[in-house]
Amino acid sequence: MTRQVLLLNSDKPEVNDILARRPDVRVRVITRKVYADLYHGLDVAYVDGFDDLTQVERAAYELTAGGPVDHVIAATEKSVVPAGLVRSLLGVPGLGFDQSLWAAHKRAMKDRLRDAGLPVTPHAQAASLDEVERAAGVTGWPVIVKPVFGAAAKATYRVDSPADLAARHRAGEFADLAARRLPVQVERLVRFSDEYHCDGVVHRGEVARAAVSRYLVSPMRIPKDLNSGCLIDQSTPFARAVLDLHRRVVAVLGLTAGVTHLEAFRTDDGPVIGEVAVRPGGLGISRSWWHAFGVDLWEEFVRVSLDEEPTRPDRPARREIVGRTQLPVFPGLRERAAALPRVIEVRTPEESGTGYLEAHYTAPDETAAGELNTRLQALAVPGA
Repeated sequence: MTRQVLLLNSDKPEVNDILARRPDVRVRVITRKVYADLYHGLDVAYVDGFDDLTQVERAAYELTAGGPVDHVIAATEKSVVPAGLVRSLLGVPGLGFDQSLWAAHKRAMKDRLRDAGLPVTPHAQAASLDEVERAAGVTGWPVIVKPVFGAAAKATYRVDSPADLAARHRAGEFADLAARRLPVQVERLVRFSDEYHCDGVVHRGEVARAAVSRYLVSPMRIPKDLNSGCLIDQSTPFARAVLDLHRRVVAVLGLTAGVTHLEAFRTDDGPVIGEVAVRPGGLGISRSWWHAFGVDLWEEFVRVSLDEEPTRPDRPARREIVGRTQLPVFPGLRERAAALPRVIEVRTPEESGTGYLEAHYTAPDETAAGELNTRLQALAVPGA
C-alpha cells in the first residue's frame, strides 16, 4: 500500500533522497519556486515563503484535492509551524498547530517550559526593536535579542545596556533583525561556562535514543566555518542531567515524533535550556552520530515521521569520543587535515552540504578532542 506524504521543504536534499529511495511512498511538495529544480517529477505547489500561512493553506488544499495524505513532514525550521497548521486542517496525525508553536516560537516554547518548572532564562517578547528596552526592563540586562521564529544564531545579538541598544540601533547594526518584521525575543544573558546540545530521536512520544555533545566554542563566538563540537561521556552526572532535561522537554512540549536538537548551558546552578528544535542539528552533527553510533539522524527523522520504528544499528557505538569541526575551503587543506592522526573523515563542501570542509575525528576524552580540534583549525590559518 502506497503511503501519501506531504513534504514542506526548501533545499534539504537529505529528506528528498531518503524518501526517493522508498518505493511505497508518494511525495507531494510545498516549497518555493527557487527550489523547483529539486522536485522534478513530483506534484508541487509553490509559496512565496513558509511564513505566509494563507499561501501554505491554499497549497495544501491544492495538493490534496486528488486524495488525502497520511503524513505531513516539515524538513526545515521555518516549515514546522506551517506543517502543524496543515496537519490540523487536514486531520493528519502528528504535531498540530499549537504543539508546533511550542516547538518553534521561542516565547511560546519558553513560556511552556517555564510554567512546567524547567530551567529557562527570564524572557519577554517585544513587538519590535523599539520595544526591546521595555522588555529588557522585565528580564534584566544584559540581554540576547533574536526573532521569535528563527534558526541557528541568525539575527541574534547580545546587548549590554539601554545605551548600547540605542547606539547600535541608530547605526543600523540590527537591520537584519528589523527586516524580518517579526516580534523580538528578549532573554536575559545566561552566564555559562560551556554550551551543549542534546540530540535525540523521538518515537510515539518517547525518547528512543539521545546523546549530549559540547560545543568546543560557543556558536555565537566563532564563525560558522569553524563551528566545532564533540560528543561527551554520557555517563557523567552533567550528561545524565541534560539527558533527563531533554526527556522532560519532550514530554512538556508534547513532541510525538521527530529528531530533536536541544541547546543547553552549563551554569553554577546546573543546566539551563537554551531552546529546542524538532529537526536534526546542522554543521556535521548528524554525521558525527553516524560515526559514533551508526545512526543517520536524517534517516531517523524520516522513519519516525512515517511512524516507523527507529533504526537498530548493526554495529556497537564507538567507545572513544567523536568530534567534528567545519573548516574553510583552502587549497590543500582537506589533504592536510585528513593526514592528522585520529582524523577519520574530511568531507568536501558538496558532501557536507554546508559550503565548508567538515572534519570528523576520534579522541580518548574531551581534553584530547579539544587539542586535536585546535590543531585542525590552526591549519585554516593562511600560511600555516
